[in-house]
This record gives sequence, structure tokens and C-alpha cells, in this order.
Amino acid sequence: MGITYEYTPAGIVDKYTSHEGVVHDSLIGLGYDWEQIGDPGIRPRNPFKVYLPQTAADVIAAIKETRQLGQQLVIRSKGHSSNDLVFNEGGSVLCTAMMNKILHLDEESLSVTVQAGAITAELDEHLLARGFGLPVLGDHNDITAGGFASVGGISPTSIRYGMFVDNVLAFDYVTPDGRLVTCTREKTPHEFFSVLCGTGQFGVLVQLTVRIIRVDKYRTILRNRIRHYLKVDKFIADTEQYLQDFGEAVMGRGAWFDLPIGNGHLRIGQFSTYVETRQSSYKGLRNKVVYGYLHLIGKWAGRVPRPVELLLKGLALFGLVFSPRYASIKNVESFTDRITDSTVGDPTRWFILLAPAETYAILFRKLYDLALDYRARRHCFTLVSLYVKGIDSAYLSRNHAGRHFSELTLYLGIDLKRMTEEILSEFVSRIDDFCIEHGSYRYMHTRTVKDPARRSLIDANAFYAAETSSDGAGV
Repeated sequence: MGITYEYTPAGIVDKYTSHEGVVHDSLIGLGYDWEQIGDPGIRPRNPFKVYLPQTAADVIAAIKETRQLGQQLVIRSKGHSSNDLVFNEGGSVLCTAMMNKILHLDEESLSVTVQAGAITAELDEHLLARGFGLPVLGDHNDITAGGFASVGGISPTSIRYGMFVDNVLAFDYVTPDGRLVTCTREKTPHEFFSVLCGTGQFGVLVQLTVRIIRVDKYRTILRNRIRHYLKVDKFIADTEQYLQDFGEAVMGRGAWFDLPIGNGHLRIGQFSTYVETRQSSYKGLRNKVVYGYLHLIGKWAGRVPRPVELLLKGLALFGLVFSPRYASIKNVESFTDRITDSTVGDPTRWFILLAPAETYAILFRKLYDLALDYRARRHCFTLVSLYVKGIDSAYLSRNHAGRHFSELTLYLGIDLKRMTEEILSEFVSRIDDFCIEHGSYRYMHTRTVKDPARRSLIDANAFYAAETSSDGAGV
């Protein structure tokens, strides 16, 4: 997942070429966000002061102190953003890493309360040991509950359980003027939904109560009804039909790849819908063996000599396109983190759209054509790929019950010698123009235009925040 680094007491060691090399919990890491995956040479933007609160009282004290000093305070957790959301160069940053406690598991009401800095993957492991799990889990193992709630939160299970924010029942947050406020869906709906997906602009989340489900993600095996495509038009048509009706699927994801090879291109797509199947030891064994092989590739792909690395990444691409027939829920959830991101060799950038199902096909084609055009004219991209997941989210559909969305991710390999900031900004602006034209949202932690007026047209949270402001309930 781009050329990343190992941070050591002696400095930065250029060692890894995958997501495995990103260190989130370090002082040096506070100067970076996910831009380093697209540009490994990016200069750090270090804060002058870092707050590490452990309680809501600590957060209140930090906010009041910065207000008294006339300083801006920026909130961050693990920095999974490439949209200038977690930086305050030379200023003050509040990092929620130490607010990581699991506070209460309520088995009767099927909910769990955690501090905002709790890592969702670790929370899920805690729950699974007790027979429960999170309905929606991020595809990186370093995402925190507060960070996930601040952008929305999507997984392959979003076709059944919506986004992460659709499963948040209540939360406490500290307002910009230092007040601790409790919000629930029933009592403070406008404020509740304006803070969720608010990317930290309305205050600091300190704890959340989240819905859980009874599940065994490691031993529940699903069958993969996989389809392969050599024609992009057929891929678009079939995935568009899926987005209109998820059918029996309980999880789903797909991808289209366009990779230059010599003087030609490898163009291939696959779409996996995971359905319930009768459990058996044979299916469980196949899941363990095949995914064990794929995870081993993901582990070593960025840590071996270049010739071996290229071989491993070729095997990984084969594993991506021909995904295993049987998979545990946990292996489908972690596919991106443990296989996809760990085996992509070039520096990469991705841009995520939350597209209504009815405009998905148009936006897919426009994004694909745009990326191919820039690759041909500007020579700034290598791999061009698009990833697709379905979403059935009350948060996104608002007053249109039953309206489906797609997570449409444009995932691009970058030629650093050809890519410039001017080209990148122009490319991002074109993407956002498409969204405005066709009523799509952007996933706001991936890079967007800077203009607040244009940004408000592609931010789902802006609509909730406007409603809250209009009825006097804003912070």
C-alpha cells in the first residue's frame, strides 16, 4: 500500500512497501496522515502541542485551555484521513489514543459502551470471546470507534446493517465551548445526526454506545457466489442490478482492475456475494487453509527482496480476483487490510464516493474514463481499479426509505515522477464535479475540494448540520 516506513529510535527506516509498514502510535506518526500512502516523501506537519486525554474531564480541560489561549484544537485518532482533517501544524492536537477503554457490555439490550479511542478491531475481538460482535467493522485494524463514527463507517455487511453510524445508539461529546453533552437518537435526533459523520468539527466524541449482534465471525462460514468479468460494461450492469436488490447476500464486494502489462493491459473484474450455507468441517478447513495462504502473502509481501515481492504480489492479485469459495465472516471483513492493502506495490491514492444506486453506473463509467484519460495523457497513474460495496443506510437515505447506495472507491497506483499537486487537485475537482452533478456524496476522509461551498454539496453531514442549525439545536 505504497512505500511506507518503519519508525525507530534512530530515525525512519525505508523498509516496507505495504500497509504493514505504517506505524500509528508514535510521535513521528502525529505529523502524518494517510497522504503518506500516496506520497511517501511528503513532509511531516508536526503539531507543537499534543493532548492525550483519558477522560471526558481531560477533554474539557484541553478545550478550555486552548480557548483561553486563542488556539485552534484539531482532533485525531489514528490518522486514517487524506483530507487535511487531522493536522494542525505548529498548533494543538487532541489525540484520543489513550481514551481506549471498553466501559460496559449490556448483553440484554445488545449494546456496548466504549471510549472514543477504542480500536474497533480490538473491541470486536473482546466481543467475539463473549459470543457477540460489531455489525459493521472497518477494513483496517487501527480504526477507532470515534474515528469510524466521525466519517460514517462502511463494511461488506453494510448491505444488511447500514453504516457504523446507523448502529450508534447514544454518545457523549464535548462541545467547542467545553460542555459535556449526551445525545440519543430519540431525545436529540437533530444534534445526534449532525455530530455523527461530522469529522470532529462539532466537538470531541468521548464515548459511544453501539449496537452489537450475536455472532461467531470466526466459525460462521459463508459461500462466495463469485462472478468474473472481462468486459467492463457487463461488470457495471451486473453490479448495478445487485445494488438495486441485494437478494440473499449477507455480505458483498467487488472490484474491477485495469493494470498495464508490457504494451498491453490486464482488464478483469470479479464480484463476490456471500450467502449463508450449511456449516461443515470441510468448509471450515478450506477457509482456514486458503485464507492462511493469502494472509501469509499479505504479511510478507512488503518485507522481502524485490524479485520475491513481485512474485508474492502476483499471487496475491490472483487471490484477489479468484477469491476463495468459502470464507468466514471475519476473513471477508479483514480482506482489505490483510490482503489487498498489504500487497499493492505502488504508492496509492483512493477516492471514495457514496453513490445512490440509480446513478452508480453513470458515476462508475465517468470515474473509470477519467482515470484512464489521466493515465494516457498525464502518465500519473499505473493501476486503475474500482471497488464496489452495497449500502442500505438510514443515515444516507434520510427521507427515502429503502434507497440503496454504493461505496464506489477509485483506487489508483501513482507514478510519483509524473504526479504533481496541480494534477492531483485538478483530478479531485473533476471527481467532485461528477458528485455534484449526479447527487452523490463523498466519503469525507478521502481527499475532496477545499472550497466550503462546494464541499457542503458532497457532504452528507452538511444536510443534517443545516437542519440542526435551522431549528436552534446546533452547538
